[in-house]
Amino acid sequence: MRSGREAIVKAAVRIFAENGFAGASTREICRSAGVTRPVLYYHFRGKEHLYQELMIDCFGDYQKMMLGALQARGTLRERLVRMVTADFSLTKEDPVRTKFVLRMIFSPGAQHPLFDYIAEMEKERQWIASVLQEGIDGGALRGNARELATNLMGMQVIATLEYLLTGRPTLTRRRAAQCVDMLLQGCTARQDVFTDRYRKRMNV
Repeated sequence: MRSGREAIVKAAVRIFAENGFAGASTREICRSAGVTRPVLYYHFRGKEHLYQELMIDCFGDYQKMMLGALQARGTLRERLVRMVTADFSLTKEDPVRTKFVLRMIFSPGAQHPLFDYIAEMEKERQWIASVLQEGIDGGALRGNARELATNLMGMQVIATLEYLLTGRPTLTRRRAAQCVDMLLQGCTARQDVFTDRYRKRMNV
């Protein structure tokens, strides 16, 4: 029965990612998974329950990865780079799953069942902010930890969207380090020095 559940999950993620929640049907999911409706209803109460379980699994897996990276030993930069690199790796390993999550987040609320994305993303922001706060308390950084965490999360999303939209191999550890360094350098260097470095890097 476990293989049946795994087949349903894989098919549902792809179909939700392609068609959205409203455009997906249990019939199509069952056909793609190679199972009958009774098998689907054995594992899930229906399409809405299936969707919610998928979201819980996706956010749970990501948050487990994030906490592991942030709690590991290392400098502030090393921990942040490790976290962003792991995030990129999850997308490269299963881009369809990432597309599913992003499509659900950016779809109008009426088009899918209730799931509190904001609460889940706030957890992640707080974890990143707590690591950044250590740097602020130690005098290595300046600024508001929550706002800095938001900026880093935004850079991750932009890099991920670029990868998904273009297919270019941009989700690398080097790109992760660039995102982190852009954040950290902007918080530690004098504004004129940072601006000069930025201009040289961008050939402005």
